[in-house]
Amino acid sequence: MERLEKWMRPVWVKGEVYRETFAMIAQEGGCRAPFSRLPEKVLRVESYDGTVCYEEGRDYRVEDAFLTVPAGSRICSTGWESFLYETGQAATAALEGRPPLGFGPVEAIDGRYLNLSAVGCPQNVTRWQIAVTYTTKEDWQGETPQSAREYIPRFFEKMQKGEKIRIVLYGDSISCGWDCSGMYGQAPGQPAWDRILLENLQKRCRGMVEWTNTSVGGVDTDWAIANAGERVAGHCPDLVILGFGMNDRCRGTQYRDKTARLMERIQKDCPDTEFLLIVTTLPNELAATEPFWFCAYQKEQEEALLALRGDRVGVANVQAVQKVLQKRKRYIDLTGNWLNHPNDFLARVQAQVVDAALTDSVRY
Repeated sequence: MERLEKWMRPVWVKGEVYRETFAMIAQEGGCRAPFSRLPEKVLRVESYDGTVCYEEGRDYRVEDAFLTVPAGSRICSTGWESFLYETGQAATAALEGRPPLGFGPVEAIDGRYLNLSAVGCPQNVTRWQIAVTYTTKEDWQGETPQSAREYIPRFFEKMQKGEKIRIVLYGDSISCGWDCSGMYGQAPGQPAWDRILLENLQKRCRGMVEWTNTSVGGVDTDWAIANAGERVAGHCPDLVILGFGMNDRCRGTQYRDKTARLMERIQKDCPDTEFLLIVTTLPNELAATEPFWFCAYQKEQEEALLALRGDRVGVANVQAVQKVLQKRKRYIDLTGNWLNHPNDFLARVQAQVVDAALTDSVRY
């Protein structure tokens, strides 16, 4: 229970921030990484896998809004060369001998190439990340996620009456749970974010939640429309949580229209269902390059989905929270694969934002 409460404590509230992740990148001037908010007191600094606890002074120092690594520290660090290749030849050679990805190499916007070794093996990124638990008194510098009660009243009515609620989560690889450590059998073993969310919902709804996750990695909204009958309608859901967008390389207005068509397709078979639309997390901004366009127009999806919010359609704006975090933190601090998947910390943020949308109020 204590672990669930820590996982689900919103990152946007004051007080304890649990296991925020920091990538240890050494460069000219030393190795340091930013806090998302000014720390009041650092409670624990540990390896990403939780097997090593570090000591202040010996292993790290806190300097304003940064954690720095002194000489002789046990914290492992690396340079940007571990994440970016200087040439296409080096990037191509690095892909030899590994299972085919179906894409790559991926050129970055600065002319270098992304190291893709963490795709399917997040430990190649997270081994360079540490987890810091600390307290803060700094106010959240952005929009606070809100309840979707006014938009999906039937869900809340059934929850308050203690009636059974059928929920379908339908999305892409992020909704599958990649790259949570538990998905790979790696420490610290954090489950997929939807399992954390479900555990919290079960507690709040007294167990009366029937949860089905029909998400598939690598798909977009066009695929979702074509497969909605099979993957959603047959479950007769009260609420459909849609988690697409990462693989949609279209402009925001087109994404809005596709999402509207997806909801219409589902409502054709399930006229009473309500929807919660997840505004996807953001990919690596360095991957805004042809021919793959892993980073395309995802930032436009926030406005696109908010335009659809209304009768029976709520929004869980995960992207807005990530944007606030990245006012200070870097993408390398939040990713599990250095391309487009969140790590344990950002995946928990996703669970927190979706949970806030499905909660009357949160008291902290």
